[in-house]
Amino acid sequence: MSSKTEMLNELLEDLSRASQGNVEASMIISKSQGLTIQSHYPPGTNNDEVPDEDVIAGRSTQIDMATRKVFSELKRGELVRMLVEGEDGYVVICNAGEDALLAVLTNKRANIGYLFFMMSRIAQRIASVL
Repeated sequence: MSSKTEMLNELLEDLSRASQGNVEASMIISKSQGLTIQSHYPPGTNNDEVPDEDVIAGRSTQIDMATRKVFSELKRGELVRMLVEGEDGYVVICNAGEDALLAVLTNKRANIGYLFFMMSRIAQRIASVL
């Protein structure tokens, strides 16, 4: 039987493969601590264009906390996912269980609808592993 670390890494690799090379980094982050539980950078990732996992984890946690507060104040119900679009790509963050987030950085070629679908499936599987 695989360890939790191996299972989580396999899930992030599956997400990367499903994106057809458009995921530049993916990680599972502890909401309460803001620390990386597991990360995946596909082979060939340019380190000059993708931040370190600590930066991604910290900023993703900040975005999550701020967005949840705004959603609560605007009475929009439970937050499902966040999509932040920049000139060079997207940051997508969703819940992956009670105390975990799934954060993904993609390039602009990513099929966002399919990414949302895959992230939802992978997030459910992450929650069951954790």
